[in-house]
Amino acid sequence: MVPLVEVKNLEVRYGSKKAVRGLSFSLMPGESVGLLGANGAGKSSTLRAILGMQPVSQGSISVFGKKPGLYKSFEQLGFAPEEGSAPEYLTGLEYLLFVSDLHRPAHPENKKEAQELLQWFELNPNQRIRDYSKGMKRRILLAQSMVASPQILILDEPLNGLDPLMIVKLRELLIRKREQGVTVLYSSHILSEVEKTCSRAIMLREGEMVLDASLPDIVRDYGGVEDAFTQKVSPL
Repeated sequence: MVPLVEVKNLEVRYGSKKAVRGLSFSLMPGESVGLLGANGAGKSSTLRAILGMQPVSQGSISVFGKKPGLYKSFEQLGFAPEEGSAPEYLTGLEYLLFVSDLHRPAHPENKKEAQELLQWFELNPNQRIRDYSKGMKRRILLAQSMVASPQILILDEPLNGLDPLMIVKLRELLIRKREQGVTVLYSSHILSEVEKTCSRAIMLREGEMVLDASLPDIVRDYGGVEDAFTQKVSPL
């Protein structure tokens, strides 16, 4: 089986500061991988580099066998940023259709899929985004990452701003996506959700990988994600 994403010896710098140091991993079809670390560990820098939004100082990244940021790697990739905003003059449905057409122009399933996502995330399709609550604006960003049936989902702190019931719904949706063969990579500080949702976890400390293991191995060797995080990520 061919990896969908390959990261080899990745280094990301901001001036003289190394945010990511010698990071290597691959993502296979159907994997759901939690990218974990303390604040400043390099999680967002890694995600942005995979998306082609962050210059790579050293090493290489391929997405679907191509350089990040190229259209052929973009069209089958969905992304929800930790912070961001949608055009507030559009309705929820107009926005999802706009994003759908960027990925999959004039596809006959675009409208149906957008409507289903809006229903799942409990969003009014005809309400303008400027009138959404803060939590609803977070949910529309998650919804747009899933339009056009992407093969890869990259989610940066997707649980931020969600109420407990919506966290459960998102968990159910991500598990369903994994069962459908979608590859999911997401960062989170809510370790219990990573343990419930992911098949594998990658842990970073000060830009370096300190653990890359399947969830069964983490449970066997450490007792769970929280214990592994405490042992591997906490300062020495």
